[in-house]
Amino acid sequence: MSPYAELHAHSNFSFLEGASHIEEMVLRACELGYRSLALTDHDGLHGAMEFAQCARAWGLKPVTGAEITLAPPLPSPGEDGRRKMEDGPAAPVQAHHLTLLCETARGYANLCRILTHAHLDHERGKPCVEPDALARHTEGLIALSGCRKGELAALVAQGEHREAEDVARRYAEWFGPGNFFVELQNNLVYGDVRRNRMLAELAEHIGLGVVATGNVHYHERERHRLQDVLVAIKNRSTLDGSHRVRRENSEYYLKPPAEMEALFAEHPRAIANTQAIAERCRFDLTKDLDYRFPECPVPEGETPESYLRKLCRQEAARRYPRFTQEVEERLERELALVEHHGLSGFFLIHREILQLAEQVAAEIKGRPYHGPPGRGRGSSVGSIICYLIGLSHIDPVANNLFLGRFLNEEMASVPDIDLDFPRDIREKLMLRVYEHFGQDHVGLVATFPTYRIKGAVREVGKALGLPEAELDRLAKTSEGHSARHIREEMGRSEHFREKIGAPLWRHLVELSEQIAGFPRHI
Repeated sequence: MSPYAELHAHSNFSFLEGASHIEEMVLRACELGYRSLALTDHDGLHGAMEFAQCARAWGLKPVTGAEITLAPPLPSPGEDGRRKMEDGPAAPVQAHHLTLLCETARGYANLCRILTHAHLDHERGKPCVEPDALARHTEGLIALSGCRKGELAALVAQGEHREAEDVARRYAEWFGPGNFFVELQNNLVYGDVRRNRMLAELAEHIGLGVVATGNVHYHERERHRLQDVLVAIKNRSTLDGSHRVRRENSEYYLKPPAEMEALFAEHPRAIANTQAIAERCRFDLTKDLDYRFPECPVPEGETPESYLRKLCRQEAARRYPRFTQEVEERLERELALVEHHGLSGFFLIHREILQLAEQVAAEIKGRPYHGPPGRGRGSSVGSIICYLIGLSHIDPVANNLFLGRFLNEEMASVPDIDLDFPRDIREKLMLRVYEHFGQDHVGLVATFPTYRIKGAVREVGKALGLPEAELDRLAKTSEGHSARHIREEMGRSEHFREKIGAPLWRHLVELSEQIAGFPRHI
């Protein structure tokens, strides 16, 4: 079996860059005989959990990582002034890429912190990490020096060998012995072979390891057409107009391990190190998060478990004056399950948020508010605990509702409680939650708009250079289905039926089917 493991790959969660679904990447890796695969999407971990779960399901070891953008250090005023006088206006200093892989749970925590800095400390849509922020969060991470846009590769390509050596030593110092590798990539682009030789010589000179990667952006060669279109969309251009920013060829696909070994015949150690690094990365996102719900404040002498039990029994006595044996047995069974899974804090946090919502509602309305401002729904209505502490307004005993979908002995994840709040209190409530729990302990959930037929027609069609009026007409007559149904949508219209076979329109159909369901942005 080949020793090669791909440690630098992008899915469609590298928005408008990666041209394959996670499932496509995983299945192709399995077909090619890979044992390990890393997902290193640009500046985010948006697809990391889906990737880890999918890879595990197919017997492939997932390696969690990301390709971050590292902000360049600001030049000193004197240096910048000299550069302007000697060379005219100073060229903009470029940001650089760096590949980070999670070796341990601590590494995952640090990668999350690095990405948080990248997004919060800079303009929206332009995440990048300051060098000092990176240097503070390196424990548990393995760093690869990055693609040709990496700082090390760029310096070597420019002949600045002394500066490249300084940079390599700095990264090695930040990440620690054996945790920084010089990354070699050969995508059959002019200059790749020469750059790899110089990088390998530099690594040997200062005692660093080398590692080969493919900088994968799609699972099979044929998908390069879609990748070109995505880059054109990203740059708000057409294929013709985006030629300079598109990739040089169609070699950025997931190659068979034997093909990678042949490409790096001069650097066998770079191939061997891929599997060695993959074996070191033992962090498993599907089971190693080890999250514990924070403990809500409880009265002195109480634990979260005893306090939740006390609240439930007090409310049960009020709501069920006769406190039947059925109520008693159901409540005790649920409390036992909650304690078994360590979820007492989970329920108390929801109750605390409800209390905050009642405060906000009363402030806005200027009078005491007696109705529950948030309403539970879904499987949580089967829980008597949710009913008793106010998370649901439906009596599961009176309505003979089933608990098992919400809470059971074998559950592998936390139960799902959805709370809906009136629009007039929502914004102020969100701010109150941040104030109450602290800025570092609250986060907004991200969602991803995905490509459906209207968006695919307009954006892919524009990249192909098709007439905008025609694209608008097709988008307006479509019924908003999946982009996979574009052929059927066009076939229903006499105007577009005859166009399906025309070259550019045929490409629109094929590429829209491929882009269906792709996330476009956060």
